[in-house]
Amino acid sequence: MSSSVESLVYLPFALPPLGLASALLLVVCLALLLLRQRGNGSSIPLRQGLVSIDGQSGKVSATTTETAELDSPDKPRCLLLFGTQTGTAERFAKQLKAEMSLRYGATTNFDVVDAEEYDAASKLKEERLVIFLLATYGDGEPTDNAAELYNWTIKASAEEQDLLKDVTFAIFGLGNRQYEHFCAVGKRMHKALKDLGATPVGPRGEGDDDEDIEADFDKWRTELYDALDKCSLLTKDQEQPDITHVSATDGANPLNTVILSGEAATRVQQQQSSWNWGHPSGQNGQGAKPQDSFMATVQCVRELHKPASDRSCLHVELNTEGSSMDYAAGDHVGVYTINPPAAVEEAARLLNLPLDTVFSLEATDSSSSNIDNPFTGPTTLQAALTHHADLLAPINKAAVQAFAALAKGSSADKLQRLLSKDGAQEWKAWHRQSRCLLEVMREFPDVQPSLGAFFGSIAPKLQVRFYSISSSPLPHPRSIHITCAYIDEPTPTGRQHKGVCSQHFGRLKPGDRVSAFVRRSPMHLPQNSSNAVIMIGPGTGLAPFRGFLQDRASQMASGKSLGPAWLFFGCRSKTQDYIYEEELADYQSSGALTQLSVAFSRNGPNKVYVQDHMLKHGSELAALIEGQQTAHVYVCGDAKHMAKDVHKALQTMLQQHKSCSAAEAEAAIQSLADSGRYMRDVW
Repeated sequence: MSSSVESLVYLPFALPPLGLASALLLVVCLALLLLRQRGNGSSIPLRQGLVSIDGQSGKVSATTTETAELDSPDKPRCLLLFGTQTGTAERFAKQLKAEMSLRYGATTNFDVVDAEEYDAASKLKEERLVIFLLATYGDGEPTDNAAELYNWTIKASAEEQDLLKDVTFAIFGLGNRQYEHFCAVGKRMHKALKDLGATPVGPRGEGDDDEDIEADFDKWRTELYDALDKCSLLTKDQEQPDITHVSATDGANPLNTVILSGEAATRVQQQQSSWNWGHPSGQNGQGAKPQDSFMATVQCVRELHKPASDRSCLHVELNTEGSSMDYAAGDHVGVYTINPPAAVEEAARLLNLPLDTVFSLEATDSSSSNIDNPFTGPTTLQAALTHHADLLAPINKAAVQAFAALAKGSSADKLQRLLSKDGAQEWKAWHRQSRCLLEVMREFPDVQPSLGAFFGSIAPKLQVRFYSISSSPLPHPRSIHITCAYIDEPTPTGRQHKGVCSQHFGRLKPGDRVSAFVRRSPMHLPQNSSNAVIMIGPGTGLAPFRGFLQDRASQMASGKSLGPAWLFFGCRSKTQDYIYEEELADYQSSGALTQLSVAFSRNGPNKVYVQDHMLKHGSELAALIEGQQTAHVYVCGDAKHMAKDVHKALQTMLQQHKSCSAAEAEAAIQSLADSGRYMRDVW
């Protein structure tokens, strides 16, 4: 599985990792230093939002604002919980906090919390008002960071009725209508919370990422504010307009930029030039969180497609020696990727700053509650652009809004038109062209954001990429293998888009290091080795099943008795993209793989897919599923098309060979899923 996730990407800096107390002390000391220098009359304005500190003299040549007051602990709070895989739900939650703080902040505190960091079992019943922003991922599942919250809520709703009777809630679900289970997590959570006695305020929202999720969110939050204005939970500030929309630089100053020079800058440049670019704390690779990443060493990068292929697929091996990282066949590996050097150089040129610029960012009193500081200390511009900013992914509306707030003249007119209600259709057409941040900066070169505005408000965070591990720890206990399709395709704007992480892999050489961590997956081989295994995975969907087969081969070598294993693999052509062909033949010869069925979609006059081969073997597969060997069925790959077609084939197969109705076949499949015998790792 390959996808983007929405967890925070951490950067290495010259400063060591700080505890909370140390970080606060540093902020206070810096503020005092700045105020003292201001009092000495040494402030010399350079340009708006820019501060220069000389590393030798310590002189400050511009001013910053005092630290904002903390929220009053006496005010009740509204909790905003987000479950996110690509960052959108988190971004919406923070936007809501900014808007609601202006609208209702006189009487209420607003806290944005990652669902993974919240103990729902002990705390949720004590909340007064909770707003959930929850994405649906893959096969109708919660995102990784919301899984524990989701599972607890669903389970509790079946056991208790009035547990949350004092809680009021609202939900905005995020999804994509091209997938089978659109916004399923938001729908199930809404029902479960009501079953627990909680009271909904306003309608449940649904955002469709295939169309215009920003417009869906705008519609829902307008309805939410209307409902909140009418209830007694919050008191609206009458001076605020009916609908408050806060972009990152409209109504809140961007983060101040502090430019370092002299010895201070040199130290940062020297330290970052030799940094391994992993997370500066943790360093063990186990625990499925960013702070647990480990700097794995690249052992091997090789092409899997044959010379005749016009596409590419990479096999990457990472050495995890020295870490506590362990995994099971079927687990996922998270990789911190980096932007290509050419994109980094162009971004610096468009920002009109040299790559070796050393800077840090500071909150102003008006931005501190609305804009996150992405850095914990000073960094070079090259490091920030390489590891933090998502320069090449399609830009989101919030980033364009922040960018537009800095525009003037004709650029401002065009951007404001795109963002207006009247320009909704123009926005949809413009956004569907998959413009990335670099393209927007190229299109409007006269817009020159400060680094505080760029990193604090405009540039989306570069996300961790997840891959299904394509190896087993039995033969490879200190090595993790990745099977990655190399993305290289034209966009509607004419730009040749190359996947950021696959490009990163393509540049790697043995001895290079990559920051990675293991994330557990529920898709593992059955505990009872005598159970049959049916694996369906075209293309890179083969990845986890290669790990399964390595597992089975090792078990066989140790004398263990195994049930039958079937693999349905699909690709375009036997002579082009039949990956791991020799390995699969060896597994079949050894008996680790009982039956191999390969569908080639471009080898003949008719396209043939894995589901077609499944139907050909319908009676045998039905016997494995319904017979004494109680087969486990696994599907890995594309969720929009392949997974749907495979599910339909499975249903048809059971109908034909069990002589049952479509509804009965679907019920049988659901029973398989409920018992853990039908698992899908899809994206």
